[in-house]
Amino acid sequence: MPDGSRESRDLELGAAMRSWAQTREGLLQTRLDGPFGAGELEPTWILTISGEHLEAVIVLFHGPRVEVTVVWFSAKEDGVYSGREADITPARLAGMLEDVVAMECGAAAPFWLRPVPEG
Repeated sequence: MPDGSRESRDLELGAAMRSWAQTREGLLQTRLDGPFGAGELEPTWILTISGEHLEAVIVLFHGPRVEVTVVWFSAKEDGVYSGREADITPARLAGMLEDVVAMECGAAAPFWLRPVPEG
């Protein structure tokens, strides 16, 4: 992907994260940091989500790639969950964020998030 196109996608995804976070004010605490003038392996945007039942960090990288880590304080399935996807779109990113909200509201972890083994 040419640099200009990649930078455009990074900004588009950051705007999608910002818009999503603004619509969740009150239900969750959110903090969005970025854009960062990052290298290939460094984040471009970082969204932190805090709720009564979880803490989550969503990190966007050039590519576009997303990595999600959720620390879940659920009575039935507490633990650390992690997932990642490449070639992420704004619509898919919004869906992943909604999955995190669903976990906060008591739903099971989505298929794309896997428990991180303790160890």
